[in-house]
Amino acid sequence: MNKYTILVVDDEKNILHSLCRIFRKEGYYILKTDDPRKGLEMLKEHKVNLILSDYRMPDMDGISFLQEAMNVQPQAIRIILSGYAESSVIISAINNGGIYKYLTKPWDDEMLKVEVKRALERYDLEDTNRKLLEDITIQNENLKKMNQLLEEKIDEIQENVVSTIEMLLYLSKTKDPKIPESHDKTLRIGIEVGRRLGLQDEDIKDLYIAIRLHDVGNIGIDSSILNKPGKLSEEEKKEIQKHPIIGEKILYFMKDLRNVSRIVRHHHEWFNGSGYPDGLKGEDIPLISRIVHVVDVYDSLINERPYRAAMDLQKVQEILIENKGKMFDPAVVDEFIEIMPYKL
Repeated sequence: MNKYTILVVDDEKNILHSLCRIFRKEGYYILKTDDPRKGLEMLKEHKVNLILSDYRMPDMDGISFLQEAMNVQPQAIRIILSGYAESSVIISAINNGGIYKYLTKPWDDEMLKVEVKRALERYDLEDTNRKLLEDITIQNENLKKMNQLLEEKIDEIQENVVSTIEMLLYLSKTKDPKIPESHDKTLRIGIEVGRRLGLQDEDIKDLYIAIRLHDVGNIGIDSSILNKPGKLSEEEKKEIQKHPIIGEKILYFMKDLRNVSRIVRHHHEWFNGSGYPDGLKGEDIPLISRIVHVVDVYDSLINERPYRAAMDLQKVQEILIENKGKMFDPAVVDEFIEIMPYKL
């Protein structure tokens, strides 16, 4: 059984029968009508591969019929037949009716069969391309969904890693065992400063993790030094200054945290170049490190430490302003102070 269906429309019944006889011999399934409006109804009920229509018909000409047919079954190949070979008719048929071919009456049977065969080959090619495009679209959508799920899973794993490291920090007691209530608020302020300074989503993610883990290197510092109530000796200060390098080494082991490890290394660099561990200056210090530095100092000042009481916001603001261009990037401090009074 032939897989192709052809709709033939012609108001002259003898021509209609003649066309149907030719195509049936070729094994095509034929739908026929002498009324183009009935032809449109047939198209709504049957899948058709090719439409062959006469041009001059009393109620609706072939071009108008094929234009409406295109709205019903746009994939069907459309051929028009006419005894009138005016060039204006040909141009109109091709441009307005989406016509594949214009053939004149009377026709040569063998030539007509060849043209129909070529038209159906074109249908197969276009149908294959449509299906390939649909498959590619579906595959792309599935790939997009898979990538999204993978990103969510990676984010979940990374968040678990960050939380685990924070837990180890707490359990090791190398930090003050009390977790400041202000920590979440300070984190949100730091993130907002990053957004205001133009950080994109990926950098904001690194900033978020860096703020949470910037002191991870304290795991490697003697807790008696970290919690010492009095003034530190020079040797103890040198020991404390190792924690950014230790933090970098800890985080560098995790491939997804290597950018964060660099940020952590430089979060105690001073804007004027007198910080540690590398003495970087100005914009040589990564922007995220400059933000983390201000966040770190702010969080330290507003919370109680073994060696001093917590400071009020007015005093903290004065210290930040005094150190613009010295310890801190002025732009970071300006944005930070802008946000400080607000509850984020």
